[in-house]
Amino acid sequence: MKIAFGTVHIDKTFYRQMILQYISDHMVSKGAKHYFDKYKDSWSIFIYPVKDWDGYLEGGNSVGTTNPGIPHGVTGEGIIKIYVIDTGDKGLMSIQNFAPIFHEVSHMLLIMMMRGQRGVFRNDDLSGNKKGMDANISTQEVHDRQMESNLYHVKAHINVGSWWKAKWQPYTAIGINLKDFIKNNV
Repeated sequence: MKIAFGTVHIDKTFYRQMILQYISDHMVSKGAKHYFDKYKDSWSIFIYPVKDWDGYLEGGNSVGTTNPGIPHGVTGEGIIKIYVIDTGDKGLMSIQNFAPIFHEVSHMLLIMMMRGQRGVFRNDDLSGNKKGMDANISTQEVHDRQMESNLYHVKAHINVGSWWKAKWQPYTAIGINLKDFIKNNV
């Protein structure tokens, strides 16, 4: 899986570590690991500054309008594009950036593992989907869990010192909790 950055200021090692931690935490069954290993090389994650958002995914598919100052992302087949606040901060700005990163990675995980399966929305969501609508389970389950505040604390230790004088501290960001769903369905 390729993780590429079009940003200048964010700590690429830190962001890569958190993304991989989130994925690793959700590989809770042999089936999940099998599907991830099978499809991981066909996926790319691109992280850009929010100012670069053009409203389109690869292939020219419009994905609607989003406030260009707010971190957000979009997932298509084999590609995730995420737009973040380009800062070296590892505090509140990074926590704000990780919400859409983990959201889009959740879509990716379920696309890999539940390819072609359908689900029915349990809730109205912020994208305009309505309770009772039929959709790909990779969209339905992620959006329902977001609306239900079914969240997961992604924990890691990060270096807030320098490479020659490391100072490690715990770090927590919040993402969608898919662990039970993956364990019970894959």
